[in-house]
Amino acid sequence: MSAFTVHWSPVSSGPPLFALWPAPVNPDVCFSEAGFNDFGDADESWDRNADELLTRLLAELEKFGAPNLVSAPLSKSPPWYQRPFAKRGKIELLEQIGLPIQWDQLPDCLVKFGEISLRTGNGHHLFWIEMPESEAASFEQIVARVAGRHPVVLTHLKWEHLR
Repeated sequence: MSAFTVHWSPVSSGPPLFALWPAPVNPDVCFSEAGFNDFGDADESWDRNADELLTRLLAELEKFGAPNLVSAPLSKSPPWYQRPFAKRGKIELLEQIGLPIQWDQLPDCLVKFGEISLRTGNGHHLFWIEMPESEAASFEQIVARVAGRHPVVLTHLKWEHLR
């Protein structure tokens, strides 16, 4: 497997939308059609690096405001045999963000941090970040901090295959 890297790209300019994703990604037709080719199967090290990446991303976005889950919250459903006696459980923010990355049948997760929004979904390990024009110039520095010790790569893709 190739080294863990952090990719990013501007997607649109008004309002500014950026994409951020770790690689290699699991083999994926959508990424392939978009022009991306750094594929590999995730292992424990990759999972740990991806979790740390998300933690750093949330810390950076929280500088713009407290997180506010805008999308309908997901909840844990007890097994069928416990449903008459158990309540649906609350899912924490990290899991709200992560579940739509893993399963494309779940609705997108949308979290606002002041004027900045973070969206995940479609079963892709891909973070969509929309920010006001006044903050857009700082995105590259945000990516560098979020990446930590990992290499950062500006990667332009055909976004219509991933949106």
